[in-house]
Amino acid sequence: MRALLLGVTLFLVSGDRASDRNALLAADRSLSDKTAASGILLGFVPALTDDAAYLYPGAPLLRGSKQIRSFLARADSLMQLTWSPAFADVSADGRLGYSYGWTRVDRTRGKYLACWQKQGGVWRLAAYAATRPVAITDSAALTPPRGDLSAQVRGRADTRELMRADSAFAALSVTSGAKTAFLTYAAEQAISFGGGAQITEGREAIGAGFDGFPAGAVLEWWPLAAQLAPSGDLGCTVGEAKIASLNHYSKYLTIWRRQADGSWKFVADGGNVRPAPPTSGTPPPED
Repeated sequence: MRALLLGVTLFLVSGDRASDRNALLAADRSLSDKTAASGILLGFVPALTDDAAYLYPGAPLLRGSKQIRSFLARADSLMQLTWSPAFADVSADGRLGYSYGWTRVDRTRGKYLACWQKQGGVWRLAAYAATRPVAITDSAALTPPRGDLSAQVRGRADTRELMRADSAFAALSVTSGAKTAFLTYAAEQAISFGGGAQITEGREAIGAGFDGFPAGAVLEWWPLAAQLAPSGDLGCTVGEAKIASLNHYSKYLTIWRRQADGSWKFVADGGNVRPAPPTSGTPPPED
């Protein structure tokens, strides 16, 4: 009898996860359709949480729906895009999820990564990052990631854990190099934006992306905010990064999953460039 009850419980848990994932994919596709039909301000912005983060290529990290709305009201045609999710997954309690896939603007393609929160039974965007689309031919095949599901390991819902994990990840990059850090903190089937139109999948492939990293260059970053599911198994961080020797500045969105031993590894990572910070002595902009 116990074995039967356990089997029924596992079936229900699996079924709930599948249902929640499908609902998130449907919400993602619906938001793309609304954005195409109504525009970025009427279609996209209403789906943001109040404290959402938006990572627009070339812009500073935008935080809060009011700041995002103000920026997008004067943004260029990059935002006349649609997108197609390739994968989505959710937390054990179905309250937080993430999705990623490809964007499209005319004949160009890009990649996106989104962190979602369920509020009042509705999926809303907590963070969104996209690459600047590049021109590719219609015949160029975009390879869908395998999208393996990771175990849902519940734990304490403390966003400080995620901030500490991300900070430790960053510290390892400084002391041991970016490749070592990413190989250490990436889940086996993690994905990242990488270069080009394809999504980079798998820990080893992500690490290999740093093989041509300039000698002596140091990738630094720092988390600025975190979101975590009440079930404590899935979360996201957003922050800023730099390679000082190359005068390269960027921002990032990272999705994290708790591991069986209680530690955290990232399952998805993406970002884009941001402006260089003002140098010391630079006068403030005029009103």
